Amino acid sequence: MDKLRIGNRDLIKDINRALVIEYIRVNGPISRTDVSKKVKLSLSTVSNIVDDLISNNLVYEVGTTTSTGGRRPILLELNQNFGYTVGIKIEEKQVIIALTNLKSTILLKKHFAFLRGSEPEIAMNLIHHGIKDVITEYGIANEDILGIGIASSGLVSGKDGKIVRSTLLNWENVNVCEQLKKYYQVPIFIDNDVNAYTLAEFWLGIGRTHKNFICLSVGAGIGTGIVINNQLYYGEHGGAGEFGHIIVNIDGYQCHCGQQGCLEMYASEPYLNIEGIYLKPHYPDTVLDDDYSFPRVHDAAAKGDELAIELLKRIGKNIGVGMVSAINSFNPSMVVLVGEGMIAKDYFLPYALKMANQNFFSNANCKTKISLSELGNDAWVQGAALLAINQLFQVPLYEQSELLIK
Repeated sequence: MDKLRIGNRDLIKDINRALVIEYIRVNGPISRTDVSKKVKLSLSTVSNIVDDLISNNLVYEVGTTTSTGGRRPILLELNQNFGYTVGIKIEEKQVIIALTNLKSTILLKKHFAFLRGSEPEIAMNLIHHGIKDVITEYGIANEDILGIGIASSGLVSGKDGKIVRSTLLNWENVNVCEQLKKYYQVPIFIDNDVNAYTLAEFWLGIGRTHKNFICLSVGAGIGTGIVINNQLYYGEHGGAGEFGHIIVNIDGYQCHCGQQGCLEMYASEPYLNIEGIYLKPHYPDTVLDDDYSFPRVHDAAAKGDELAIELLKRIGKNIGVGMVSAINSFNPSMVVLVGEGMIAKDYFLPYALKMANQNFFSNANCKTKISLSELGNDAWVQGAALLAINQLFQVPLYEQSELLIK
C-alpha cells in the first residue's frame, strides 16, 4: 500500500505547486490572477510558485491579454517540451511505440512486428529495443524521458503493473512494468487499451465536454471505457467495461473467454467469420473467401456484394444491442464509437443506431448522444502516454510520488 507523506510545510508547498502547475496545464494560456482565484491561493503565493516554475523552464510567459484597468495581465502556459513520455500499444502481432511531449502530441511513432502467439519475453525485448530506437532516432537521452505508459488488451492491473489475462495475446500474469523498470528508471504505467483510448478522448477529443460517457470499441473484439464524473471507472479488479462479455445468447457461440453467447461473438470480427461461413452457400456470387475481417467485408460491401452487406446489417443490430445495454447500465450522456471496425460504419451504423435509440431512457425523452470518435488510431498511443503524463501532474500525497521538479 502506498504510504502517505507526513503533513508538514514541504508537503503543503508541493501540493500548492502541483495545483498551480495542473491548472496552468489544463487552462493555459492563463494569468497569475486567474490562477490565484481558481486554486484559491493568494496572488503572492501563486507568483512565487510561477517564478520558480519559470526559472525551471516548466512554465513560460506567452504574451498579454486585455485589461479592465491597469497593466495588461501576462499569460502563462505549460512548456510542453519540458520533457517527453513514451506511449506504447501492445497488439496481437506488433507493438506501436510513440514519443510524445507533455501535451501528448506525437513527435515520432514506430511499429515493431512479432509473430502472433509469441511469448511475453519476445514482445518485452522488442519493446525495450523499440524504445531505444525511438529515443535515439529523435536525438534525446534516456534522462529526457519522464514516464512510460502502456496499453494492452485484456484484464490489466494498473496497481500491480501487469497484464492479468489477455486472451488476444494468450498472456497471463505478465508483469510488464517491472520488466521495463530494469532498463528505464522512470514511472511506468499500464492500462487496458480501450481505457487508454477513452483517456485520450477525455483529454483531446469530444469527451472534453462530457463528464459521463462511454467509449465503445468495435473490431477484433468489443471493449468499453467508462467515464463517471470525469474519472475512468475501473471496478474492483480493474476490469470494468468488459461489455464484450455480457451474455446475449445463453446457448450461443463459444467465446474465447470460456463463456457462451458473449456479445463479442456477435458484434465483432468473430461473428463476421462464423456467420459468413454459415451464409456463404446462400450467396454463390459473393467475392468473399476466407477473409471476413472488417476491411475485407467493407471492401466487398462497397462493391455491392450482397453477403457482405447482409453481414454488416446483422452485426449492426448486434452492436446496437451492446449499446443499449451500456446505456441502460450507466446512463451516460454520450457513447463514442471507436475501433478498426468503424471502417464499415456506413453499412452497419444505421442498424446499430436504430437499435440503440430504443433504450430505457429514450422512452422518457432522455436522449443519449451517439458519436464517432474524431481522433483516429493515434489516440491509442496518445492515451497510453497520458497514463504517464497525468500521473506526473498528480498532487504528490504519497512518499512514492514523482515530482516534475524537486
